[in-house]
Amino acid sequence: MKDRHNLILDILNQQGAIRVNELAEVLNVSVETVRRDLSLLSDQKRLYRTHGGALSKQTNDIGSSFQLRQKNNADAKKSIAEQVIEYIYEGAVIGLDASSTSWYVAQLLPDIPCSVVTNSMHNITALVNKPNVKTIATGGVYSAKYDAFYGPLSEYLLSRLHIHIGIFSCVGVDDSGSIWESNELNAAIKRKMMDVSGQKLLLVDPSKFGKQNLIQLGNVSQIDMLFTQGKVPEKLEQYCIKNNVTIFG
Repeated sequence: MKDRHNLILDILNQQGAIRVNELAEVLNVSVETVRRDLSLLSDQKRLYRTHGGALSKQTNDIGSSFQLRQKNNADAKKSIAEQVIEYIYEGAVIGLDASSTSWYVAQLLPDIPCSVVTNSMHNITALVNKPNVKTIATGGVYSAKYDAFYGPLSEYLLSRLHIHIGIFSCVGVDDSGSIWESNELNAAIKRKMMDVSGQKLLLVDPSKFGKQNLIQLGNVSQIDMLFTQGKVPEKLEQYCIKNNVTIFG
């Protein structure tokens, strides 16, 4: 058993993350055996246990920088942003997270009288030449990696506001409807923005379906609209129908 546990850790540290079914196939053991192994290794604080798999403990923040994320699936993100723009109206207070998909929304946002609340420097830059858009920066502790502000000061400002339309993305959405983030910085401020938003819009490019990560941000049942490109996985689609989440694809 010790050898199997060491092999699990070796595989996990090489890949960063793995699912229970994949491990069971590689190790030629039952899914139940893998689940027990992962739970034990999690109790020993040798890995991060997730719903359906595990993550390596060699890194605390496996999130990608903004510069890397904005290049991934750019066409899909632009297409999703174009759909979202149709739901923006004059006088709205709009919350934009620091995701690259939200950045495309900021770029496409028409110069109409509205307010945008954001923690992202990239969003602020995209809005600077739109005089009718009032831009409200959350402030807080600056992260060069994400080019955005985080921490208690950012969260405090958000807690004092009411946002009409909150626009978010994430690292992954699994088939059971869980929304995943790579680190607590992003998860904490997105949760706060969700709390103060009337309408919640989740933007998910197709590469993120079926993926889990380090932090569970929340559940799709907490949002009102899911924007993507193309179809969502069938199990997730049924989950959305059951929870009255409108899908745009």
